[in-house]
Amino acid sequence: MIVSFESSNTSTSAKVPSRITKEKSLSNTGEEDTSASTSTTTTPPSLQYNYIPPLNLNNVLKPYKNPRYKAAKRAKNVKQIVAAERLLNIPLDIPTYSNIEAPPSLIPQKKYCDITGLEAKYTDPKTRLRYYSSEVYKEIKQMSPGVVQDYLGLRNAAVVLR
Repeated sequence: MIVSFESSNTSTSAKVPSRITKEKSLSNTGEEDTSASTSTTTTPPSLQYNYIPPLNLNNVLKPYKNPRYKAAKRAKNVKQIVAAERLLNIPLDIPTYSNIEAPPSLIPQKKYCDITGLEAKYTDPKTRLRYYSSEVYKEIKQMSPGVVQDYLGLRNAAVVLR
């Protein structure tokens, strides 16, 4: 197999082949000529490539982007605000996030089911456990007094029986 290279003359410093052609020399019998394939081929000097580093897209100008655009600031959570206020020497008469006082809410506090954690609509008059539905009430009726006291203790409403 004989390989011939044709290179184009361009104005760039690196010479890049425009096409590589492969020609097979066939004998009269239709078989491939093996004498040419056993010889070693060397790269012609016209095919030596110059190294081109990868393109860094951060340095490329982007005319479609607004140069005055600033990313939106992220909101701080309460822990970050309180920690930042502690570092500042602010007088006590100036209200901050940690020393601000608010009146009690006018909206009544929500009551949650002691068993499921869902919002409770009902309260058992005998055990004072709050429950969500009739299915939970059936479970409360089957509980022993010790278990009921444990549930009330979780809510800090336990009664000490003597």
